[in-house]
Formats: sequence, structure tokens, C-alpha cells
Amino acid sequence: MKKIDDDFNLVDLPIEAQDPEIKKEDFVLQSSDESSHEQRFMTKPTTFFKDSMKRFAKNKSSVVAAGILGILVFLSILIPIISPYDVSTTQDSALANLEPKLFNDAGGFWDGTKKLDHIAVDVSDPSSETYLLPDHDTYPLNGIKGGREGISVGPFEYTNVADKYGIGGYSLIGFYGSEFVNSVSLKSSNPFEYTLDLEDKKFELDLDEIDLTLEQFEVVDLSKIQEEHEDTSLTLPQGYILGETTLDFNYYDKDEKKYVAVPLVEPAVSQHVTPVNPVDIKQKIIDETGVHKFKQFYFSITVTPVEGSPVDANVCGLVKNMVIHDSRQDFVPTEEEPVNPHLAEAEYFSMDLGDNLHGISFDNAMSFIARKLTTGYGVHTQQNRGFWSIGSAKDYSKGVYLGQVRFASFVFDSYAATLGEIEDTLSLSDLINYKNNKWITLYYDWDFNEYDEPYVTEFEVHILNKEKCPLVRDLTVDDVVSILVDQTGRENISVYTKFIKYKYLGFDEMPKFLFGTDKGGRDMLKYVFEGLRNSLAIGVITFAICFVFGLIWGAISGYFGGNVDLAMERLTDILSGMPWVVVMTIIVLHLGRSFISFGIALCLTGWIGTASTTRTQFYRFRGREYVLASRTLGASDARLIAKHILPNALGTIITGAVLMIPSVIFSEATLAYLGLGFQDHSSLGVILSANQDQLFNHPYQLIFPSVIISLLMISFNLFGNGLRDAINPSLKGEGE
Repeated sequence: MKKIDDDFNLVDLPIEAQDPEIKKEDFVLQSSDESSHEQRFMTKPTTFFKDSMKRFAKNKSSVVAAGILGILVFLSILIPIISPYDVSTTQDSALANLEPKLFNDAGGFWDGTKKLDHIAVDVSDPSSETYLLPDHDTYPLNGIKGGREGISVGPFEYTNVADKYGIGGYSLIGFYGSEFVNSVSLKSSNPFEYTLDLEDKKFELDLDEIDLTLEQFEVVDLSKIQEEHEDTSLTLPQGYILGETTLDFNYYDKDEKKYVAVPLVEPAVSQHVTPVNPVDIKQKIIDETGVHKFKQFYFSITVTPVEGSPVDANVCGLVKNMVIHDSRQDFVPTEEEPVNPHLAEAEYFSMDLGDNLHGISFDNAMSFIARKLTTGYGVHTQQNRGFWSIGSAKDYSKGVYLGQVRFASFVFDSYAATLGEIEDTLSLSDLINYKNNKWITLYYDWDFNEYDEPYVTEFEVHILNKEKCPLVRDLTVDDVVSILVDQTGRENISVYTKFIKYKYLGFDEMPKFLFGTDKGGRDMLKYVFEGLRNSLAIGVITFAICFVFGLIWGAISGYFGGNVDLAMERLTDILSGMPWVVVMTIIVLHLGRSFISFGIALCLTGWIGTASTTRTQFYRFRGREYVLASRTLGASDARLIAKHILPNALGTIITGAVLMIPSVIFSEATLAYLGLGFQDHSSLGVILSANQDQLFNHPYQLIFPSVIISLLMISFNLFGNGLRDAINPSLKGEGE
């Protein structure tokens, strides 16, 4: 076998190749002149920017982030321009809190409806299945899918929380543990006096004119409750013990200069005053006080600890009902006296006019506890009703024990409820406007009656354009509810009828708010993107100012070093040591909550981060060989900074600086949560601050702006990292 040599030699070549012939045409002269040079590369030239963009395009996450940022910026400009809705002011209340809607009847998905569970229902009779609608102000019948048949009502549930739709239960009345037995008073240091002027005289309790009778007053103990409910496991709320309970009449004694209590029943843990054995309150008060007329008085239930009770115990009484009959309610209106002056007093205090003494009597503990009338008497806020008092909120508590409530579930369409067919009042100016638009024909006339009061004699409205006109039927004189005529003869007629609300508001069809509306009726889509535009504007402006100033400051400090760096760094330390929230709050409070004041506040310390990063990078690159070589060749400091050091440091600087924009938006949002947001402009922070109380009822009002802020933060972060890697590949992965 022939051995093959690894070295090349002519012997192994063919005979014709062993003596190669060198020919002239095998050589090409590149240049015939005296000078010679390298041949130019036949590739396309590139630039630093183009090369950086090629590297940036290879980072898919950064490209996506840049696309998202571009879309958000584009929408923040476009949507406020093309949207027909006005979000600068609060809109009609009918547009408030409308759910997001894109589809019609999509089974609850993005169609303006929401499923409501455990909504309290007002029952008319606990023994029957009949009930009133859920809160008609919030959930009208025309907004409930399926109407009354669409409401699923559950059984009665026991609850210890007061609810205006609850029934039954026991009034848990008492005071928190104290060394002393507190006297119940509305405001002991300053007597309470009714000052309602009615025909030039103040209201007073005149026992010569009325009769007061205590017909029911039932205080029950725990064994009675367990017997009634057939449940021996029932116990008092934790921390409470039963005390002796009595009903008192309290009046102000001018001689003693304090309120004096007159017990109307004997103190007891359990007692019952039946209708068979009523108590004559009138006579008892006269006998105890010797006074027949009172201006400063109130009724109260007083609870005292029983003998042997712990000093710090929370003492309570469980009152099932209390009914006081007031003969003033037997008043029969006459032509001479058409209004009961005593009932007028009750109306003045917005009381419920019932069959019992206003604001005091109750045969339904849950209903009584649910009454709320906040008054400003006393140091602490009081929850009183008319002449009733339970003492100061500091010492006394009033609650409910084992009240009963029924709850319903249904699908609610907020659009149909508020913008569909509703019943309300229309003014004459509305009808004249419809007439001018040729939607209706209108004819009316009026005159004065024998009391010189205007009344409508003729009134006819016929619909001509059902497509545009909000009215659903023709109107007659029977629909007129009032007419007012001023001294110039100008009339104002009001009619009560059914009409379509969205047409009344000027919409040609039922509107759709893609992301719903807020509590002010503003379209959330336009409102949020207008806020995004303002937030981006202040973010970009602040970024530009802080970036330029921080870049110059950090470049000078890092390049020159020494005493220059020392002096500049100490000033930076002073500014950075001041809490930014305090700095911005002071500036905003002094200069106002305007766009300019926010910009000044954010720029005052916002440049420090950029300056610190720039200084670090200049310390890193100023001693490199290419910088020393350029300095040796005579390059100036400005050229060294701008041409040699800054381009190499720019990647890291840009990464931190770009994140300044979302940081500014977050800072503005933080100030907005402190109540220092923009006053005349919307922003994401202002929107989030204004809607934070809607988290549970209407969460979309927070979700949408929160998603936008989250997208901004994530996108800016990815975009900044991509720019850094593209501008300076040697820094890839740093800062992540």
C-alpha cells in the first residue's frame, strides 16, 4: 500500500501540472497611476443609529413594549379628540355608574349588566311571600332582567346588623364599661331646645293639650329569646351582659340647671307593659315634676348594671318594642286649621310620620335601629330621631340583635334602568323645544281661579316624530302637576309622564360606554385616556428637563472630580435627603395644584437619579486608553465628554432615565391619593383617587386606569432595557 505524504510536493501532481506556465493575462493591474490605495468594500455603509436599531429589533420583548407604548400614546391623543362625550364636568346623574358595554344581551359578558346577589329586600309581611322591590332608587324594576319574575328571593336570615329592609329583632341598647353609671343625655353641658318657629311661636310639649300613653314597652332576657326562637344556643353578643332597663322622660330643670330623668317604668332586666295595662305618661310626668309645659325635653332608655356586675362590663338591655300613643295624631284638619302644627314639627326634623309618637315609638326593632338622622349636638356625632336620645356616641351604643332580612338575587341592567323608559317630570321649556324641532304639537291655556292661583285649563300634546321625541304617549291636562306664573305673566308648567331618558339627553340611540362611566357620569374610556395624555405630558416634560440637567450636572461632576465633584455631591446629598413627598406637598400647597406647580415640584429633585448615574459612568470611562489618547492628541474637555465618554455611557444612563416617566406618573398618583392631585386637569392619579371608594360596587372604575398604569410601567421598563442593549451591547444584562 502506497504511503500518502501529508506534505505537498510536485512529484504527486500530474505531469502537465508539474511545470505550470505563467501567463500575462492571469494578472490584473488595479491602478495605472503612481498612487496606490485599498479597494473600497462593496457593502452598504451604516451608522451608529442604524446599527443600534438593528440590535433593538432583535429584542422581541422590547419591540412589543415599544408597540404598546406607541398605541397608548396614539390613543391618548386620538380618543379625546374623536369621543363625543364631555368629561370636563359632572354629567347627568342618569349616566352615573353605567357598567361597561360592548354587546347587547351577551349573557352578562360586557353587555352593561351585572349579577347582584344578597341584596336586601323590603318585605311587607314576614309571613307571606310578597315583598317590595329592592331599593327602588338604586335598582328600579325596569332595570331588572325579567322584571319581578327575574328576582329570586331567599328565606329570612337572622342578622345583628341594622338594615332599613329588616324586620323584627331586638334593640340592643346600652353603654360601654365605665366606673360610673352614665346618665343618658343629648348634651348635658348645653340644654337642647327646639327652636322651630311656627306662626311666631316655638313648639312646646303642652300636657294640657295632649294625652301621652305608654301602650307597649317590652324588655326581654336571654331565656325569653331562646324560648321565642326555640334555640338554646343563642347568646348575647360577645362582651355584653344584661342590665336593668327603664324608660325615662328627661326635662331641663332651670333651678338645678341640668336635665332630670323621670322614670316611666320600673327598672328591670325583663318586663312587659301590655296594651291591657297602659301607663298614663302624661299624668306620671305631671305628678313627678309639677310642670305642664316643656320646651327642653327628650325621651331615653337608660340601662344600669345589676348588682354584682363587673365594673368594666358592657351593659345592655334588649328592648323588643315600645309604643307611645300621642293624641295629637288624632288631629282632624279643618278649613281654619288645615295643618297639624305638631306634625309640622315632625316634618321639620324629617321624621317618619307613623301611628306612634314620631321618632320614639317602635314595634319593629330593626326598623327603629335603622333610622338615621345625624345631628350636630354634642361633641360627638349623634344618631337621634326627634325627641329620642341614647346618649353620646362616646358612651352609648345602639344596635340590633336577631333582626330578620330577606335577600334577593337578580341581573341588573344599568342602562335600561336609567336611560330607558322612566317616569319623571318634564318642564314646559322641554316641550317647547320638542315643538320647535317639530317632534310634537303643543297647545295649552291657563287662567286664575277664585283664589288668584293659576291653573291649566287646556293642555294637549301630540307626538309627530316618534323616532326623535322622548315622549312615549300623547299628553293631556291630566298630566299637568303644577303651574307657576311670575309677575310678568311668564308661565312654567310641569307635567309628569313616561319618556325615554336617552332621547331626552340628546342621544339618537341607547349609548354604549365601552368601559362604563364613573360616579360623575363621565365616559371612562375618554376620561382615562385624557388622563393618560395629561400624565404622559407631565411625565415627558419632567423627564426632558431632569434628563438634560442631570446629564450636565453628572458629566461635570464625574469628569472633573476632585473638589468640583465634592462640592456638587454635597449639594446633591442635601437635596436627596429631603423627602420628595414633603417637597412636592409644600410646593403644591404654595403654588396651587396646577400643571406648572407639579412640574416644578417633580423637577426639583427628579434630576438627582440621572446625575448620579451619569457621574458613575463618567468615573468608569474617563481613564480609558482611547480617552487618554485623545487628550494626548489635544482634544478638549468638551470633545472628550461629548465624543468619547458620553456615547459609551449613554446606554446605562438612558435605561434609568426612561423609567423616570412612569416614576413621575406614579408620583403624581401618590399625591392625588393624598388629596393634592390636579385641580383643573384629569390624570390617572386623579381618576384612581376619585374612584377608590368604588372598588367593591363598581371595580371597573379602578381596574381600567390601573391596567393602563401597569402597562406603562412594564412597557417603559422593557423599552428602556432594549435601548440600553442596543446602544451599548457590552452592558447587556446589567441592571436587570
